[in-house]
Amino acid sequence: MAKKKKTKIVDPKNKLYLFIIDVLAPLIGAQIHCHLDCRVLSYDASSHTCEVEPLPLQSDGDKRAALTEVIVPASIYKIPGIKIKRDSVVEVGFGDRDMDNFTGPRNYKIETRRTHSIQDALVMAVIKE
Repeated sequence: MAKKKKTKIVDPKNKLYLFIIDVLAPLIGAQIHCHLDCRVLSYDASSHTCEVEPLPLQSDGDKRAALTEVIVPASIYKIPGIKIKRDSVVEVGFGDRDMDNFTGPRNYKIETRRTHSIQDALVMAVIKE
């Protein structure tokens, strides 16, 4: 029995490569949220959540939508002398998985397949009070 010849997959003009680098990678990267500088619009001291406005503008120059119910952890609000108030600048991070069922020190069930979403925001640091 004759051996079957292996066929080479060729992209002589780099069309596939350029599509992946120029289109696909930036599209995927735009959906993965890690950290974002934000300005505090309001802070609820009873629930330790705040509403923030992302500082970077969108690519068309418009402001981004405000993020609501952003968790402020005890490692920030319990520090003496640190006060989160309107116009404070904070660094916001985003959870690896959805935080819909997060309530505190217990394990919680993942509700969706959502990852690195802007909906799962948490204040990481206060940059400017």
